[in-house]
Amino acid sequence: MNDIKSREDIITVVNAFYDKVNENEELSYFFNDIFKLDWDLHLPKMYDFWETILFHKPVFKGNPMKKHIMLHQIAELKKENFDTWLRLFEATVDGLFKGDLANQMKIRANSIATAIQLNTVYQKK
Repeated sequence: MNDIKSREDIITVVNAFYDKVNENEELSYFFNDIFKLDWDLHLPKMYDFWETILFHKPVFKGNPMKKHIMLHQIAELKKENFDTWLRLFEATVDGLFKGDLANQMKIRANSIATAIQLNTVYQKK
């Protein structure tokens, strides 16, 4: 397996991951039933997000923390949801790529999930 080398590789990971999310009742509920996400708008934002993270290209515009806090206010996010998200994300990356950037993508996903949990799941009420 090769390492992640391009935006096209990021698109491959993101699309495969969100295919798994949509097949997972626990997670698809948040995206499709609660937030009613427009996938045609969301996926390119995720491509930009990961391109900014992995290749240090300033293409992402947005505030993921704010979006997740809003979602949490509508439908409570739980630690188990983040565990499932990370398990699916890491399995997706591992199934497609191997190398430094693939590992970095998993590490960053874990850090991001932790930060979001600190502002949602573990936030004092």
